[in-house]
Amino acid sequence: MSGKFGVIGAGLIGGSIAKSLASEAIVWDANPQTIEAAKAHGIEVALSVDELSNIVDLLVIAVPFDAFTEVFAQVQAAASRREKPLLVTNVLSVMKHLEVTEPNIEFVAGHPMAGTENSGFEAARAGLFEGATWVLAKSSKPLEDLVTSLGATTVILSETDHNEAVARISHLPHVLASAQLLAIADGDQSFALAASSFKDSTRVAGTKPELTAGMVGNNREEVLRSIEALKGVLEEFTDVLAAGNDESLTNLFERAKSLRDKNL
Repeated sequence: MSGKFGVIGAGLIGGSIAKSLASEAIVWDANPQTIEAAKAHGIEVALSVDELSNIVDLLVIAVPFDAFTEVFAQVQAAASRREKPLLVTNVLSVMKHLEVTEPNIEFVAGHPMAGTENSGFEAARAGLFEGATWVLAKSSKPLEDLVTSLGATTVILSETDHNEAVARISHLPHVLASAQLLAIADGDQSFALAASSFKDSTRVAGTKPELTAGMVGNNREEVLRSIEALKGVLEEFTDVLAAGNDESLTNLFERAKSLRDKNL
């Protein structure tokens, strides 16, 4: 891509975008320590949301759910004083219809399918998006160029299709990771025996609880559907185990392995 672009919120995702394209990014963050850390990393910083919204033509809002509405309102107010339109995207894991009242703004919802259980600028790293999928709600050449510059691949999905998919492959796994841990009493000797399979399957439970609650809660209807589907599968396992039917048990594991081998 050509020219500077802006990033509001320099946490794991926003910080990784900025670190990956440090010479092209200008960032602003509400935390002064994060601003200083970005400057120390050689990344240009803005003094305010208003300033940043008026010096770039492409802006990535990389703040959590609970901060997005307020930040977007500030961006809309700033954009009203621009001579040229401002292209805005976000990185939230749930896509919702957004009321854009400022005609000077084009908004395209986005969601990079990458991350870790850690958070903050210190957890951000260049290259985080290499080989990742980046969902956009509609086609936009400047945004697709940005995604390509970050080493990711753009996939265009409607908000509804995106939310259904991430409920199954992202939000439900967060619920499951926590459920596995909550099913074991604190201090149980099982934890001392836990090896890589348990640690891997519960890794995302290490995410900040407020971030996990934000994404799962904002996609609650789709997550509930995914939980109901999972209940049906668990009932299959329960019935097969209770019946002592080893052949059917093996068949369930074979079906799961086949799905994984074919699709992942």
